[in-house]
Amino acid sequence: MTRVDLRVVGILTGLVSTFLLLLLGFLARRWGLLDAAAANGLNRLVANLALPALFLTTIGTSKLEKNLSPVLVGVVVGTTVLLSAVGWLVGRAVRLPGPRLGVMAQAAMRGNIVYLSFPLILASYGDPGLRMAALTASFLIPAMNVLGVLLLELARPERSGMLGAIVKVLVNPMVVSAFLGLALASIGWHPWPWLATTLGTLGDFALPGALLALGAQLQARRLRDVWRPTLAATVLKLAVLPALGWWMLVALHRPPLEIAVGVLLLAAPVAVASYSVAADLGGDTDLAGACVLVTTLASLFSYLAWRLVLSGV
Repeated sequence: MTRVDLRVVGILTGLVSTFLLLLLGFLARRWGLLDAAAANGLNRLVANLALPALFLTTIGTSKLEKNLSPVLVGVVVGTTVLLSAVGWLVGRAVRLPGPRLGVMAQAAMRGNIVYLSFPLILASYGDPGLRMAALTASFLIPAMNVLGVLLLELARPERSGMLGAIVKVLVNPMVVSAFLGLALASIGWHPWPWLATTLGTLGDFALPGALLALGAQLQARRLRDVWRPTLAATVLKLAVLPALGWWMLVALHRPPLEIAVGVLLLAAPVAVASYSVAADLGGDTDLAGACVLVTTLASLFSYLAWRLVLSGV
């Protein structure tokens, strides 16, 4: 088997393992092993305990000078802001009503990076890739969350409660743990063995648990009335955003690992959390659910395409 064949096998292995866990979560819901309450409970457990533990151990014990790239952070955050504006302009051009305008603009940039990109990066590039992704995400996640709230609020006829919504985003356990991890990494943190073991065990559950929870929450919704903005958001999120990030990182002559991590973070499908935020802030929930479902299914093919592109970097 040639090196190219082995590379393709490696790409497929990482993708298949990620989406098999996603499928198992979906089937567990269909087979009655997880009902809606249990799926929501699993998601809360992962989001409030397992993922913060993963962030603390991965970010807090990393060497910032080795794993944190200001250029990478600037590119992924900058392109995310730019695509939110593009999504807004496209929505305005096709005269989407306010509840759909905010949802589409959010969908164009808010990715499910922790639940889907992290497992793929870990499977493809190992611990160095995951550490770089986690450190970059500690800046990207708050940016995406605040942008999502801002876009949905701007699209509302009555713009109230924006400050409270942003404060709620910033005290999210994943955001807090990311910032705390950065602070610990800056002082060269070495956790006590018992704490490292506890956090490591809990963190090991984060990614498989996240994929199972995500799969269990994916449900078919009415697509017929929202297929046009869903298609536009899918193209912007899975093709335009990572392509822009890839072009910028290559033009800046960044190392291959940095390019790969940046592109795979940007290529994540629409975050499940975007549905909850849209529901809270008056967005169109049919469109929000459709964007999550369609981009997640389409990402099986877009991730494969981007991994093949990245294999030649």
